[in-house]
Amino acid sequence: MAEPPQRPGTHALGGLEMIRLIARREIGQRMRARSFLIGTVLIVVALVAVGLVNRIVADDGPGTIDIGLVAAGDSRAPFERLATAAGEQLDRPVSVTDHDDLATARAALRDGDLDVVVDAGRGRALFDTDVDDQTLALVRQAWSQVTVEARLGDAGLSPAQITEALSAAPLEAVTVDADDGPSGLAVLTGTVAAVLLFLSLQTFGAYVLTGVVEEKSSAVVEVLLVRARPDRLLAGKVIGIGVAALVQFASAVAAGFVALAISGLEVPGEIWSSVPLMLVWFLGGFTMYSTLYALAGSLVSRQEDAQSAAAPIGYALVAAYLLVFIFGYDPESLPSTVLSMLPPFAPFVMPMRMAAGAASAIEVVVAVAGLALATFAAWKLSARIYEQVLLRRGSRIAWRDALRLLRHS
Repeated sequence: MAEPPQRPGTHALGGLEMIRLIARREIGQRMRARSFLIGTVLIVVALVAVGLVNRIVADDGPGTIDIGLVAAGDSRAPFERLATAAGEQLDRPVSVTDHDDLATARAALRDGDLDVVVDAGRGRALFDTDVDDQTLALVRQAWSQVTVEARLGDAGLSPAQITEALSAAPLEAVTVDADDGPSGLAVLTGTVAAVLLFLSLQTFGAYVLTGVVEEKSSAVVEVLLVRARPDRLLAGKVIGIGVAALVQFASAVAAGFVALAISGLEVPGEIWSSVPLMLVWFLGGFTMYSTLYALAGSLVSRQEDAQSAAAPIGYALVAAYLLVFIFGYDPESLPSTVLSMLPPFAPFVMPMRMAAGAASAIEVVVAVAGLALATFAAWKLSARIYEQVLLRRGSRIAWRDALRLLRHS
């Protein structure tokens, strides 16, 4: 399409400058909206709150095992070393304190300052009320090894020989029917990414749809076409609303980083690397779907017809979202692998596969390249149809008729 004629005395804007002006108008309009600000704050607060709650719950788990040691003599140092090693196997820290007499240790036990008192002289482990089996097993193991080390030393073995004799590798725990599915944290990360992308596409895609219809029904588009080509109008609108959507999504990703950092969970490296790449999937998915939403808006002249015109896009969007919950939880399966590399589904399924460590580098590259090509094709197709139907008013133009116009253009 030829450049629109310029009025005398006006300055002809370049293509990029025109796109920038249109995008800046959309950015200012969307990001100043109270709904945008409130929605962004709520998303950030909700994600950070999840991390805080998990940290609080995690802190309620088993704490330090406080051991009071009485009359240990030379056995004090090896006992502390062995008890600390046993505590590491249980993933619990151990604190050992010396007491001059049994009465002082028992007083500390009654006050709750100690979990157990080891009376080395009499070979007893004292508890206040109930015997904690895990603590008892720990002090028994440590004291038995101390006793064995002392007897081996009395038998003439050197410290090196004693260490070698007692350094047996612990048994490795292996499950016969191992569950190789994704971890709960990977599932949660992928699910949150899919939910946020779906909500963003639903919200900001609707802004693109209704914005195009509003400009067309109010004849604003006719004024804009005096200075800008239709494809530049389309690009400016999608980019402008996309920037606002990206700001909200990036805020959510940053909040997700904070939530993971403060959650107290052990986060695999795959999840840390997959979280920033969610921005890539968001950009590709939003650009592709919102371009199609803009095309749907150009097919109608009334807001009442907008939703029906965008129904095919909405169906595809909902289907892609639901497939996450059908196949995404088995990231190594063939359906999940194939769907994660198909452009309409990749932004939803691939983040979960990446978080679970199930996606290879080649699969990610293929998915990104496919999404980029599909997005470019959608933009070129939409721009051509957009140009043909933007100034047509009256009844809704069917998708089939729009494609027919494209063939005859």
